[in-house]
Amino acid sequence: MSAVIYSTPKFAPAAQSAVNAEPKKGFFARVLDAIIAARTEQAEREVLKYVQRPGGRYPLQ
Repeated sequence: MSAVIYSTPKFAPAAQSAVNAEPKKGFFARVLDAIIAARTEQAEREVLKYVQRPGGRYPLQ
């Protein structure tokens, strides 16, 4: 096994930026994330409406 060590700063920034770079999400992954976020917000609104409705008792007991 062998290892290569670069001591010049010319190679260091490229290696550092590759480590910090996050891969881009594809189109369908972004669409799916948007759908999940929208449905989650809708579900939270529905639960809040259900819990706040009049009825005199806590509906989850």
